[in-house]
Amino acid sequence: LYGVNEVEIMGDKLHININYGGGCEQHDFQIISSINQINDDGEQVDVLFLSHDANNDPCFAEVLEHQLCFDFSNTINGGLVYFSTPDSLYELN
Repeated sequence: LYGVNEVEIMGDKLHININYGGGCEQHDFQIISSINQINDDGEQVDVLFLSHDANNDPCFAEVLEHQLCFDFSNTINGGLVYFSTPDSLYELN
């Protein structure tokens, strides 16, 4: 599991500051884009999700801040773009 501290866009880069438990293994994060959808207003919508692989980390230390950066220039195509977490939805444009 992970939590999101902050989401920020700088140009074509999506910066996500996260926290998570672990500390003994390298944690891998990837951004995943859903299939383009059309909302009720006929606008194209892309939803981005964060995948988290803790690599079977057995430790319980809390990593309070970890900065991630993703290029999402290929995702922006004139439609709405959202970043979704288990407890929040961020509009990116």
